[in-house]
Parts: sequence; C-alpha cells; structure tokens
Amino acid sequence: MNTLIIKDIIINIILVTFPILIYLVLVCYKEGIDNKKDNLLTIALLTSLYLSLKYLPSESNTKVLLFCNIPIVIAYIKKKPILGIILSIINILYFYFVINIPIVIIAVKYISYLILYLCAHKKRLSSGSFVLSIAIIQGFFLSFEYFFKETTVSVKDFLILLIIIFIYYFVTFSILYIFKTIDKIESLNSTVKLLRKDKKIKDALFKLTHEIKNPLSVCKGYLDMIDLNKEEKAIKYISIMKQEINRSLNIISDFVEYNKIKIIKEHIELNYLLDDVYDSFKILINNQKIKLEYKSRDDEDIYFMGDYERIKQVIINLLKNALEATNENGRISIYSNIYKQYLEIIIEDNGIGMNEETLMKIEEMFYTTKQNGTGLGVALSSEIIKSHNGKLIYISEPNKGTKVTIRLPYQ
Repeated sequence: MNTLIIKDIIINIILVTFPILIYLVLVCYKEGIDNKKDNLLTIALLTSLYLSLKYLPSESNTKVLLFCNIPIVIAYIKKKPILGIILSIINILYFYFVINIPIVIIAVKYISYLILYLCAHKKRLSSGSFVLSIAIIQGFFLSFEYFFKETTVSVKDFLILLIIIFIYYFVTFSILYIFKTIDKIESLNSTVKLLRKDKKIKDALFKLTHEIKNPLSVCKGYLDMIDLNKEEKAIKYISIMKQEINRSLNIISDFVEYNKIKIIKEHIELNYLLDDVYDSFKILINNQKIKLEYKSRDDEDIYFMGDYERIKQVIINLLKNALEATNENGRISIYSNIYKQYLEIIIEDNGIGMNEETLMKIEEMFYTTKQNGTGLGVALSSEIIKSHNGKLIYISEPNKGTKVTIRLPYQ
C-alpha cells in the first residue's frame, strides 16, 4: 500500500469523524442541550459528509471515498431515516457527476442501504449486525465499481480493497462504540440530576417540617397555658395562636406554589405590564411616607414573551420586599432597560440593604430575615424567572439600599 493512499485514508477518516466527535463532546459535557440534540446531530452528519466529499483524493484512490458512507450509516442507526435518505441523495449526485460512476449502480447501492435499515428496524437487529451487513453490501458494490473501471486487477489491488473495507468497518464501529459510551454517560448524568433533585426535595421537606413544627409547638404551648377562668389571657393566647396558624398556612401555600410552577407564555407589552403593577402597588403604599417612582417608556412599544400573571407576581413580590426594607421618607424606583438581547425590569430602593451573607443565601428556600416571613417568596420568584430563561440579579449594601434586576430574553 503506497503512502499516497495511506494519506488519503487518514485525511478522509479525520474529516468524517471530526464533526461527529465534536457533537459527542457537546452532548456529553454541555448542560441544557437535550432539546437540541437532534438538530446538532443533523448538522454534524451533514458537515461530516461535506468535508469527506470536499477533499477529493487522487484519481487512483477514489475507493477511499467509502468513508463518506459513515454519516449515512450513523443516521440510520440513530433512527433518522429521512436524514439518511437526504445524505444518500447527496452521495448519489456526487458520485454520478464528479466520479462518473453509473447512476444505476449508485442508486441501487443506497436503496439497498434503506431496505437493510427497514429490515433491521423491523427485526430489531443490533447496531453491530447492521454495520456488518452494510460493510458487506458496501464491499460488494465497491468491488463492482472498482472492477467496472479497471481493466486489470492484481492481487495487491484486491488486498487494498479488503483493507479499506476493514478500516471502514473498524472506524464505523468505533464511532458507534463512542455513541454507546456517551449514552451511558448521559444516563449517568440524568441519574445524578435525579439524585440531586431528590436530595433537594428531601431537604425542602425537612425544612418545611421544621418551619411548620415551630408554630405548632407555639400553639400547643399556649393551649396548655389557657385557663378558661382567665378570659383576658385566653383571648390574648388565641390571638397569638391564630397568627401562628396563619403563618403555617402561608408556608404550606407558598411551598405548594413553588412546586407547581407552570408557565404559559404570550406576547406582553412592557408598558402595559408596568402600568398595571404601578396601579396595583401604589394602593399599598398610599398610607406610608415612602416615595414610589415609576419611569415609563411610553414613547416606544416593547413586546416580549412571558407569562403575564407570573411576571407581575414576581415584580409585586420584589416591590413588597423593597417596601419592607425601606424606612419612612425612603424611595422605591421602578424602571426598565434594554441590554443587548435582554430586557431588564429594575426595582431599586434606598432601604436597609443586605450584607454579603444574606445575598448569598437569599434564593435558598425558607431563608428569611423577616420575623414573619416564610423564606419562599424570593425562591419562588427566582424559579419563575428561571422558567422564562432569565435570572434575578441582586446588588445591595447595608444601609445603602438594594437594586434587583429581572433580566429576561428579548428578541
């Protein structure tokens, strides 16, 4: 085997496998890519075929173009027959117009690939058996094409042909083995995610139990202390117990809400949303000596996709937090901003602010600095915004105030 054909084989293997390996690495290590896997695989296989056909080997070594069939085999094995047919049509046209092989021979070969896929799918053949069957068919047609063009064939030529077919089978099988390994890694990652989620739920339930246990213990204590003969104290204790029971109900209500977040996206006009929030919130602030500033963008229509009621719920919750953190004669501002491909809704106050420790824990469930808080409001708001593929950004300093930015995808 001369160095030229070895060079052609190596280059073709690299060109064919490189896009597929990139796809496998992305799938294995990139989070949140599950819903794009099919599209990425399509791009990888099309790129793989393009690169293998782009590099045209020397005229005497066109047999190494056998490797351009690997993307087709993978498409069929990954149960993407439409993609396999499209890749086959590209190959048929290429071999007919560029390599000058009779179209009937090429068409029959790729039709046999499809028939073999349908049979394998029906009989549920393993991927290894399918690849071996493809290699046998490919060897037959390659021999036919090769001998069709050559007038004399030596034993050396025949051995080279067998070696190329063997390399083809080995490369294809190796790629499939990597695919299976990646599938196992994905399965392992899914298991780890489930375990983490399970741990998160257990931790949340433990904290929920702890949070409910405290007010119940208080209620039990006061029930033991109630003396019906001392009406004044009994009324006072009953009032305290009502507060504790209401607190428990609020915790349970917020916890249930946290675990059933459902987002229904629609087109939202920003000014309409913020006007609605402002009108709703200024009623709550009327009796307090706090200035509420609202900077609207009435001069432009800004639309984005989101769940109107959920986002309104988040803004109102953040405004309530700002109100509770702001002293008399304080100030709360609401305004918006367009930042690159993001829409920002900003709530800013000049209240008591937060230290670094509070900022780090602020989105944790049941973490609160309020005497009667449930510690679920901020966590719920964060989950709602994450469901919109956005995020909450907190900037705060003690005694200097807090700035909260709701950053959402825009355009």
